[in-house]
Amino acid sequence: MPKKAVYSREVILNYAYKILVERGLQDISARNLAREMNSSTIPIYTFFSSMDEVKEELLKLAKNKFMEYIREDYTDLVLLNVGMGVVLFAREEKELFRSIFLRATPYNDLIQEILEDFKALIKEQFARDPRFQNLSCERADWLLNKGWIYAQGLATLTCTGYIEDPSDEYIKKNLLETGRFFIKEAINPDERDYENS
Repeated sequence: MPKKAVYSREVILNYAYKILVERGLQDISARNLAREMNSSTIPIYTFFSSMDEVKEELLKLAKNKFMEYIREDYTDLVLLNVGMGVVLFAREEKELFRSIFLRATPYNDLIQEILEDFKALIKEQFARDPRFQNLSCERADWLLNKGWIYAQGLATLTCTGYIEDPSDEYIKKNLLETGRFFIKEAINPDERDYENS
């Protein structure tokens, strides 16, 4: 008689994560997960109270993966590293990027948490960079939002295949060009209304 498979919370999450990476969050269901595990749904509901709990745990794993990318040292420029991390995550983890950023989900709190962690990381870098020492809160927020919008746009174009498999150099060049413009505008504004732009 074949040995029965032994499941744990971690093992079940690994199967669910595989579905998430290959097919996206929308395909995470008890039936699909049980099929992937070659099991019934009993082990799932032994360790999780609901499929929403499974999805919340998966999105936390995805968030941690995203944060790993934006904390990586790709260059000597810390702010550039963050932007590169966003785009590289979209290029290399397409389904995760789609699940987090491109699909409507009931998990908007988690997405807001990702954005808050991203902002905290950038503000930490602002505090260390002498160019930003005299930057007002309004201008710092303006710069942060413009950088996020541009990096997300480039990441989305990469993830959706509009920009086919851009090289690290292509990503770096585009982020540097745009970043220089935004930094110049934030440090030496032309009477810009930062609260409304």
